[in-house]
Amino acid sequence: MPNDNWSDEEIENLLRDFPKIHDRRPKAEVYKKLSHKEQTQRSPKRWLPLLVAIVAFLSISVLVASLLQQNGTDSSSGETESSDAESTMATDETQTEQADGNIEESDRAASLATEDPQVQRSAVYESDLEDAYMLRIGLAYHGYVVPVSFVIPTQLADMAEPTALELYETFSGQIDESELGFDDYHPYEGELQQNGSTISHFLPDSHTYDQGSASTLLYLSSLEETFMDQQEIRVLNEDGEAAQLSHMGTVEPLVPGEQGQSFYLLESSAGEAYLAPAYGMSPGNVKDALLALQQSPNDDYRSPVPEGVSYRVEVDGANADLIFEEQLDLETLDKAAAMQMIESMALTAKSYGSSLMISNTIQSEWAGFDFSKELELPVSPNRIDWPEK
Repeated sequence: MPNDNWSDEEIENLLRDFPKIHDRRPKAEVYKKLSHKEQTQRSPKRWLPLLVAIVAFLSISVLVASLLQQNGTDSSSGETESSDAESTMATDETQTEQADGNIEESDRAASLATEDPQVQRSAVYESDLEDAYMLRIGLAYHGYVVPVSFVIPTQLADMAEPTALELYETFSGQIDESELGFDDYHPYEGELQQNGSTISHFLPDSHTYDQGSASTLLYLSSLEETFMDQQEIRVLNEDGEAAQLSHMGTVEPLVPGEQGQSFYLLESSAGEAYLAPAYGMSPGNVKDALLALQQSPNDDYRSPVPEGVSYRVEVDGANADLIFEEQLDLETLDKAAAMQMIESMALTAKSYGSSLMISNTIQSEWAGFDFSKELELPVSPNRIDWPEK
C-alpha cells in the first residue's frame, strides 16, 4: 500500500539512490527534436481554414456573378445579334421569295400572254371609228356572201369624209381576196355612181351576174352588204333604165339593211371562220333566229354556239333576253369561240332591229361586254385592220 507519510529526508535519500542518466545525443539533435515536438504539439489555428473558405467562397461568388453578368450580356447581345441576323435573313428570304414570286408571276403572265392572249372582239364597234373609216364589202365564197369590214385609219384614206363609193373605188381593188380565202369578185363590172344616199350600178351588156339564179342572188346580196349604209341601190343598164335579169326579170330598187338574218360561222378556203348572214335560211322573228343559232342550217354554215351550251329566249317588244339554261362560265370556253358566239347573237338581234340582254353568266363583265345591261351591238361584222404602209 502506498505510504503517504514520506519525510523530506527520506525523499532525498531515495532520489540519491536512483542511477544517474547520461544523454549522449548532440545538443543540436535534441534541440531539433524538441523544436519539432513543440511545433507538432502546438494547437492548430482552426479559424484560418474557415477564413480561407469564406474568402474563396466570396471570390468565387463575385467571379460567378461577374461571369453570369458577362454571359447574360453576351447572351443578350448574341440573342440580339442572332435576332437581328435572323430578322435580316428573314427579310432577305422574304425579299428573295417576293422577288422569286414576282419573277414567277411575271413568267406566268408572260406565259399566259403567249398561250392565252387577251380576247379580241372580231366585229367593228362605234369606238373603233373615232379616227378611222370603215369599208364594208360583201366578199364572195362558193356562192355565199360574207360581209368583211376593213378599218382604215383616216391618215391612210387621204380624203375628208369620203363617201361609201369613194372608199370602195379607192380601196376595193387593193384587196387580195384570194389570199383571204375568198373568190375574186371585186371591183364590180360596169360603172358605179352615188347621188346622195343612192347608189346606181350601170351594168355592161357583157356582165356575168346573170349566169344563173345563184349568181344573180350572189350579186344582189353582195351589193346590199357592200353598200349597207345607203338608203337605196339601183341596178341599171347602160341606158340608165332598170336592168333586166333573165332569172328574175326587172330589178327593183334594193333597200339595203340587214332585215332579219341569223349569223352563222362560214370558213373560207384560208381556214379562217367568219360570221355570215344565212340568206334565205333565217327565221322570221328574232326569238326563233336566236334559237336557230344552236343548230347549223346546212353543211356549209356552222353553229357559233359551242357544244353543251343551251339557252332560251324571251322577247318583250323590241327587246330580246337570251338566258343560258345553266350558269355559263365564259372562261371555260375557247376565248375566240366564246367571242364569236356572243357577236353572232348580237349581230342577229341587230339585224331584226332588236336589243339584246344576255343573262346567267358567271362573269358580269367579259371582254368589254357588260352583261348587267343591254349588250353593245356591233356596227359591222368581221373586222380587218387595213395594213399601214
